Amino acid sequence: MSQQRDLNRTREQIMAAAQKEFAQHGFAGARTDAIARRARVNERMIFYCFDSKEGLYRAVLKQKLSEKAAVIEPDEDFTAGLVKGFAKACADVDVLRMWQWEALDTSNRKLVAEEERRAFFQEELARWRRAKASGALPPDADEEMLLLVSSALRTFPLVLPQVISLVTGMDPLDPEFQRKWTACLECIGQRLFAPAIKSGDELERKEADKSAGPNKAPIKTRRLHHTTGMKQVGN
Repeated sequence: MSQQRDLNRTREQIMAAAQKEFAQHGFAGARTDAIARRARVNERMIFYCFDSKEGLYRAVLKQKLSEKAAVIEPDEDFTAGLVKGFAKACADVDVLRMWQWEALDTSNRKLVAEEERRAFFQEELARWRRAKASGALPPDADEEMLLLVSSALRTFPLVLPQVISLVTGMDPLDPEFQRKWTACLECIGQRLFAPAIKSGDELERKEADKSAGPNKAPIKTRRLHHTTGMKQVGN
């Protein structure tokens, strides 16, 4: 039992060191001897625990995907999902940098842990489809494009920090910028997921306006805001 605990601890040390090395140099540029030095272990332990550098890279990505999946609740409010996703990205910039290095790789090598990553995004897509089926999204919404938009909103400040600096004069990890970006995400989420007026409600509004006569102000349709629970009622 003690040996197993020691091995698990060694694996954790290696993965933590590997995450830093992969974030700094990418998969192609990372060296197992450098990872071993960071982890303060013999380089042979990397191959004993993970078989190869690719096996280690896969293990790091799988761990991070599992952590992300644990953050996402099955039927969570999507505005909260944007906010939590941005906070998670800020707390774990290393993994985002690993993906950036991968994007810069022009060798066209097969993606490491491609199946696991595809499954993660397919689960997110399933949540968007459920939202569309429940009426939270318009029936003609493209859930794949919306997922890409939400991913961009959660990560853009960290992917291009120089743009944030040029526009706002702040660093994306500055608490004040994070507060402002979070408020922006909440605003976008509330508007994106406010339910559209149903055709029956529109017909009811038109009939009410017609019966009100030409000298009376049109009656506005009551609209329920899905994300805030607030109501706007016409006079």
